[in-house]
Amino acid sequence: MTLSRLKRGLLRPTILFLVVLAVASTGCSGDSRGVTASGTIEIDEVDVASLVGGRVVRVTVEEGDTVRAGDTLAVLAHGEIAGEVAAREGDTQRTAALWRDQAKGPRASERMAARAELDAAATALRLAEEELRRIVGLHQGKFASDAELDRARAARDEAAARRAAAVERLALLEEGYRRDQIAAARGAAEAAQGELLSAKSKAKELVLTAPFRGVVLLKNVEQGEVIGPAVPLVTLGDPDRLWMRAYLSAPAVARIRLGDRAAVRVDGWPGRDFPGRVVEIAPRAEFTPRTALTEEERANIVFGVKIALDPTGGVLKPGLPADARIQISLP
Repeated sequence: MTLSRLKRGLLRPTILFLVVLAVASTGCSGDSRGVTASGTIEIDEVDVASLVGGRVVRVTVEEGDTVRAGDTLAVLAHGEIAGEVAAREGDTQRTAALWRDQAKGPRASERMAARAELDAAATALRLAEEELRRIVGLHQGKFASDAELDRARAARDEAAARRAAAVERLALLEEGYRRDQIAAARGAAEAAQGELLSAKSKAKELVLTAPFRGVVLLKNVEQGEVIGPAVPLVTLGDPDRLWMRAYLSAPAVARIRLGDRAAVRVDGWPGRDFPGRVVEIAPRAEFTPRTALTEEERANIVFGVKIALDPTGGVLKPGLPADARIQISLP
């Protein structure tokens, strides 16, 4: 935890206590024109973190800096993930090439080789059959033994089997690859592409950029630190999304509703009203005594109210005390 975060953590309970104490003791004034309350200016905060852990190589901003959307905030070490991306790219290229090859079917040269193999097998079968007929004639004349006849028949059968295999191979090549083989090759290519996208997504998490134009409120890490996933490195605030937290007594909160317009005044800008509107009313009291039976005790019950300010162009800063007059719309 940095010193700035510690200071803010100690400051907020103190401010809340003072505001509650002031409202509880004096109440919130209200008349026919509106309801007034006091509070502090706050800002929407966004913690910028990485989905992958690593060592912090560089932090490019300091607290108080103004950044634009897309500006680099911090960089993490990328050795292993860079290697993973390279490996996934290789797998993607290999599987995609295999899928294209399967989809195209056998090449013309493969078909020519299969036909040549079939012709050779057919020639070998014809010669084996001629040799068998010759041996049969010699065997009938007692000029060839039974063993020679058996060998001739075996050679003929072997040649016939080779020719049958060549016929099947040529038929498969002419038909092309089977659909399930092509589908399997396509599935492998798509899976490799998905793994590549996942690796690239991890690689993007190594360079943290500003998601919007804002101000650096907290710098939570330093160069050289090793962090885990989802650990905030930088906390940003959006100066165009300021709001005021005020506390109203029970009678006062009963007179307002969501959407009511408000005029906020801040010390240092006398006479200037910053417009806003009520966007949140707490459903439960945030400060309640142990018993609230008497009229005096009932006045100490307060409800938190959030007033969103219109963009101020960076004029107002978070933490400033402010007063608001809410224009009541209820009769």
